[in-house]
Amino acid sequence: MTTMIPSAAPTTAAPAHWHETHVLALPERAARTVPLHTLPSSAAVQRYLRVTHPGGIYTHQADAAACAAQFEDFAVTTGTASGKTLCFHLAALEALGALPETKVVVLYPQKALGAEQEGRWRDMLQAAGLDARVGRIDGSVPVSQRVQILDTCRVVILTPDVMHAWLLGNLSLKSVRSFIRATRLVIIDEVHTFTGVFGSNAAFLFRRFEHALKTMTRKRLQYVCASATIQDAATHLTQLTGRTFTLIGPDRDGSPRHPVHLHFLRPADPARDLLSSAAGLLRDLGAAGERFICFSDSRKQTENLASILARKGDSGRDEADPGDASNDDHPLDHSPLASLRVLPYRSGYEARDRAEIQARLARGDVDGIVSTSALELGMDIPHLDAVVLLGVPASSTSFHQQIGRVGRRRAGRVLILDTGSASDALLFDDPGQVLTRPLADGALYLENQNIQCIHAACLARAGGEHDAVMTALGRDTDADLQTPVAWPEGFLDLIERERSGTLPAPLHALRAQGGDRPNLAFPLRDVETSYRVELRQGNSPQDLGTLSYGQVMREAYPGAVYLHATRAYRVTRINPLSRTVHVRPEKHFSTRPTCLPTLAFPNFDAGSVHQAARHALLCAVDCDLMISENVIGFEERRGPNTFHSAYPLDPHQTGIYYQQPRFSRNMYTTGIVLHHPDLQGDVPRGHLADLILDAFRLTVPFESRDIGVTTDKLRVERPGLPKGDQVIVIYDQTYGSLRLSSRLLGDGVLARVLETAVTLARHDLSAVPVDEDLHLVRGTLQRLAREAAQAAQTPAWAAAAPPPTDAERVRVLLPGTTGICLLHDHREMRVTQVYYSPRAGLQYKGRLCTDNVWETHLTVVPVGGVQAIPGVSALGWYDLDLGEIMEE
Repeated sequence: MTTMIPSAAPTTAAPAHWHETHVLALPERAARTVPLHTLPSSAAVQRYLRVTHPGGIYTHQADAAACAAQFEDFAVTTGTASGKTLCFHLAALEALGALPETKVVVLYPQKALGAEQEGRWRDMLQAAGLDARVGRIDGSVPVSQRVQILDTCRVVILTPDVMHAWLLGNLSLKSVRSFIRATRLVIIDEVHTFTGVFGSNAAFLFRRFEHALKTMTRKRLQYVCASATIQDAATHLTQLTGRTFTLIGPDRDGSPRHPVHLHFLRPADPARDLLSSAAGLLRDLGAAGERFICFSDSRKQTENLASILARKGDSGRDEADPGDASNDDHPLDHSPLASLRVLPYRSGYEARDRAEIQARLARGDVDGIVSTSALELGMDIPHLDAVVLLGVPASSTSFHQQIGRVGRRRAGRVLILDTGSASDALLFDDPGQVLTRPLADGALYLENQNIQCIHAACLARAGGEHDAVMTALGRDTDADLQTPVAWPEGFLDLIERERSGTLPAPLHALRAQGGDRPNLAFPLRDVETSYRVELRQGNSPQDLGTLSYGQVMREAYPGAVYLHATRAYRVTRINPLSRTVHVRPEKHFSTRPTCLPTLAFPNFDAGSVHQAARHALLCAVDCDLMISENVIGFEERRGPNTFHSAYPLDPHQTGIYYQQPRFSRNMYTTGIVLHHPDLQGDVPRGHLADLILDAFRLTVPFESRDIGVTTDKLRVERPGLPKGDQVIVIYDQTYGSLRLSSRLLGDGVLARVLETAVTLARHDLSAVPVDEDLHLVRGTLQRLAREAAQAAQTPAWAAAAPPPTDAERVRVLLPGTTGICLLHDHREMRVTQVYYSPRAGLQYKGRLCTDNVWETHLTVVPVGGVQAIPGVSALGWYDLDLGEIMEE
């Protein structure tokens, strides 16, 4: 358990323009070691340790050695920089020494981490005297070289992404099958990152790998995992792999630790721009010879801060405005990173950029780096003196990972900057909280039907992974799929429906997106297909990384200035069919989207309400809903000037090809609808919603990108919920939902969240002096919190059972109503006819909406390809016997 020691005085002077409010000290810790002769390891492992660790190994490493000698599934969950890599090496040496044909798979969640660890694996095998090669396969390794790596290497480093998209997608290749058949050990590092969409997808990926292996051979597969920060590791690991692990936890950590001081800093001038103040602090650190890493909470903020520092370095001027147009364009064949003393880092960079950043970090050839949470992981960054945090991360897991970057080789310090948010203000008043907040849960939702559908298609489709193995073994591919793997509930039924062509109608569109190559169509880190950013200049497009649909809405909408490796690019076109974003070089202007309020369409029908609770007048409903996000233009800053551009855009004047009045994303998910009479007046609902979301993050740790919040009105009516009333909606931002928002209705959680929101409101300095609206917000939150603490009742309408299914009737949209066409990029479709085709089944005929105008030609779509807009679409029943539509 971490010990906190308040420090009477700062260890160094506070940086210029910042006021130091507190200093906390994390004490140093002496090493605890175990002599080598007491270990039950094999002779080969003992020889290796005598060469590399003659004085003994740490207590947790000794525990790992004992587990490795017994070929147990084990996980090491000790602190950052505690020497978990040696635990991996010991398990691999035991496995490789057991049988000469054994292969070991090592999975790192990021390419950069795998590339950094590759050399360590080579050094380990050489020191152990093993004649075995190490190979690495990630997205940057040409396909032509991959088979040779599998054939010749006994230790192969992979990303989960390439295991999913390439390895299991090529089971028809003999080399791939032979490699999997010979695998006896799978090592998974940083398992706390396997959460949310990525973790849920990975859980099915690991089971698909094991299915392929066990279909070919009955030999046992061993798992070894590690993570520095995770809550309830046992449950998370079992969900992730289907196995039970021996845990080696923090209480067994025998590694030493150097002292680290945490400095809490508030800006001396609160009116000064945060990025300007932070840039000045980072420049001072670099000038003093202190190497640093600065963690930012978003990709855009990371690029903006790095751009400010880059322009200072290039011109020698104090350039604090990210909207300045004075930055000259660099030649496109010249790396923008080469001349930078402070490097940016985030997900989505191409291999060449990551390789250059990694090489310069390893050499210490930088003053510092500005990064998103992408560098929280175990990639070793030598020579670091300081960590700078732009605000306190909402996730305690992220906080401990970030501060763990220093104190590895010598004493270090962490500078925590107050961003002015209410949550920062709360923690600055009681800094000790940052060390005692609970770690994030490993949030996996394995019953998500969209995720299950993706993996059922990969595994069980005609010609898919199972059929490829069965064909190679000379077995019947038409036989029922038999599997020795324990799958999440509902998945085996979905496999049968995939193989029989009877998938549920809501999954038809998703299945169609995957086609015959679902391994390539669906990335592990999203449920929707990704967008690729392409620089359209010269003979061939230049890749500038990938973005999720949600990131496109925030960073790369039509006309946006998109930042990549400190360079600016203008988004000129978005192609939803090819999922590409086209850009051109641009000056360092800055843009932000002009958005309509996010719309929420709750579905209160029986079967779509998961739970509901009424506390006095406060009602909370967990239900299915549709979210509609709409960008209608953008605001652009050019130095001191601001310009507004509205869609549609004139391509002749702007070079931007977007002729629609809105850039939209319609998403089906789940969320919590909060209703109360006090929300119907003039209270600032948006401010209330933001405070409740912040309080939710502090009470139930989750990644900020996973949960969103909005305010809207009810379009349906239920007892106690009048149509037209205003509500707050907290929702999952993952298409199809991971059911994370449902935790708000856990035992006592809503009351704790609202109490925390009350406390945040007291620290909210957004209106100084405190105005009438802020008083209204605080009073409303206090009333909501008092009522949430009262006993809950379930409304009778929410407990109603869904209507029984009827094989002769199908629920349909009525002609004349509008729904969302999943097969045409989630555009609106107005249904003109519902009819039955003997060949194609039940169909809609209707018109799609383009440029806010209904197309003149008719489109035919299967009924499963159009979903209702809750509270808007008129629904009825199609009687298959009579061929007639009946209204409800």
